[in-house]
Amino acid sequence: MSVIKSKFIFFIYYSIFFLLLFEILFSEKNIFTLFNNFDLINKHEINLMNKKKEFETLNNFLNNFESSDEFKKIVIKDKLFYKDKHEKVFLYD
Repeated sequence: MSVIKSKFIFFIYYSIFFLLLFEILFSEKNIFTLFNNFDLINKHEINLMNKKKEFETLNNFLNNFESSDEFKKIVIKDKLFYKDKHEKVFLYD
């Protein structure tokens, strides 16, 4: 009786192990998909780092431009309708 019981338990354990292994390898959310997702995450991280660098560069350029005299002249002309002596401003109603 003991031998049959131990063989039955052995069979149960190996069948559970096989089913779990099968589920890990061949299910919809398998281990290969997990590795593929890790690759995608790494690619997106690199893309995000590049975009952050580009943002910093453009932000520095904008800050430098805003502190320049040219920017101040443009703002004064647009917002206050200031004009130089040789320029004309037309206002339409």
